[in-house]
Amino acid sequence: MFERFINFLKSEDDLDPSFIRLTRNILVIVLVTNLAVLPLVTGIAGEGSRNPLAFAALLASLFVEAIALVLVWQGNLTLAKISVPAALLMAIAAISLNTNGLRDTSFYAIPIVLILSAILMGRRSLFIVTPLVILTSVIVAVRDLSSEFTPLPAGIDDAIIVPLLFLATAGITHIMISRLNETAERARQSEQEKRRENEELMALRASLEDRVRERTLKLEETNQLSGKKAKQFKAVAQVMNAVSSVQSLDELLPLVTRVISQQFDVYHVGIFLLDEAGGSAILRAANSEGGQRMLARKHSLPVGQTGIVGFVTATGQPRIALDVGADSVYFNNPDLPETHSEIALPLQYGGKIIGALDAQSAEPNAFLPDDVEVLVTLADQVSVAITNAQTFAAAQRALAEAQSAVGQTAQEAWQILRPTQIGLGFSYSETGIKPLQYAVDNPQVNEALAKGKTVLTSGPGNWSRLAIPVRLRDKVIGVMQLSSRGDLKLTSDDAEIAEAVAERLSLAIETATLLQSSQRRADLEKVTASIASKVSASTRFDTIIQTAAQELSRALGGSDVIIQIEPASLKMNT
Repeated sequence: MFERFINFLKSEDDLDPSFIRLTRNILVIVLVTNLAVLPLVTGIAGEGSRNPLAFAALLASLFVEAIALVLVWQGNLTLAKISVPAALLMAIAAISLNTNGLRDTSFYAIPIVLILSAILMGRRSLFIVTPLVILTSVIVAVRDLSSEFTPLPAGIDDAIIVPLLFLATAGITHIMISRLNETAERARQSEQEKRRENEELMALRASLEDRVRERTLKLEETNQLSGKKAKQFKAVAQVMNAVSSVQSLDELLPLVTRVISQQFDVYHVGIFLLDEAGGSAILRAANSEGGQRMLARKHSLPVGQTGIVGFVTATGQPRIALDVGADSVYFNNPDLPETHSEIALPLQYGGKIIGALDAQSAEPNAFLPDDVEVLVTLADQVSVAITNAQTFAAAQRALAEAQSAVGQTAQEAWQILRPTQIGLGFSYSETGIKPLQYAVDNPQVNEALAKGKTVLTSGPGNWSRLAIPVRLRDKVIGVMQLSSRGDLKLTSDDAEIAEAVAERLSLAIETATLLQSSQRRADLEKVTASIASKVSASTRFDTIIQTAAQELSRALGGSDVIIQIEPASLKMNT
């Protein structure tokens, strides 16, 4: 209970140095006033002023005030705030009850008690000290109204005590007003500080808003740029995805111009390729109507001389014309009158310039410097696609030439070896493998030889026959026939297997034919070289003729050889 009462008396001002100083000054005034009044009740002003009870009460309050002052010096205001008003009120009550009651000069100290308690305890004094003052006044009034009360005449001590109390009241009031003025000044300074802080906060807020606005704009610009770049790289990916499956240059170039025009929103895209001499850039593909007219008349530009394309193909550096009317390099093309901005990018592969990619827009400033990076990447990919298409076309031509040469060689070898070296073929049956004695002649074989297609025929029961053509370099050189036996009936699956075997057979025959032809040619060269060596070993005419006849007969298996030299030829050489 006591602890709760003490906590009730505490306030935030107890830690304020100015409030501690105020409390200390008030206690000093009260203490001085008490010391000044104390001698007056001892009879110093006459025997009528002697009042032992008042002296004891004032002495007790003086003791309490001294203890409270010490506590205040130590920073403990709680006990001082309640003990001083209570001690003064008890002293006033004791003096009034033993003297003139409500008319006693001690009652003039009641306002001092109320003011003092209000300063020290604030609103709390209304609930603590004010009820005690009222109770004291009621008790003294009851005593005054009793018949036994005999008022005492006023003395010189009263004349002194009243001014002292007024002085004490004035001093306390002055201290309180100073405190209020100090508080008001601090409030004014605090208000100014708050205003200044608010102004700084407003300025900081405005600065932050500006910075946030600036950062937001930059972020939006960055997001727009990132979105634009992402869209551009997506367009690059779409372009490359569209052209990745095209290997023909004649199909690739128009496709590239069409897709770039769609993805980058430009009305004209043209692709120039350098001629073999590298002196002219020839327009090979374009998507616009004007570009088609240029293609029809085989439009070309001299490298390094005419227009942005000529500049790019000569230097290998990209070139942008944001306003074609102000660009001295720009070539005013009557087929493309809507052009207001243009960009040309070199097509390079392996450090070599192979052409230029030209894009033109009907909008001014359509191409920004940041677009160059993306478009250069696109041009590099297009260069790779063009080079791959050219390489593929060259490889196709080389392959066709090689196949033609190999096919011709194989046909020649087949013509040489077919009649007697290989024979008609072989037959496999239950009795085993045996050479064919005559050519197979039936409708299925004849149809397969004539049409070059597999023929599958079914007859009564499970009988079936399959004829598959055997090819050598797309020419039918024979046929493979399969006939069913027993319960086996040939089907389309069997035909696919037989066709695969026929393909392998064709490859094997071609390889063997070429090998035998090579061996035959090698043997012929060897025999020819041997005969030539022996013939050239002699210088006599008859010996040369004899040696040639003998060696040729031996090489041809003992054939009869006749060598005849006309006499007229001998006479011409003599």
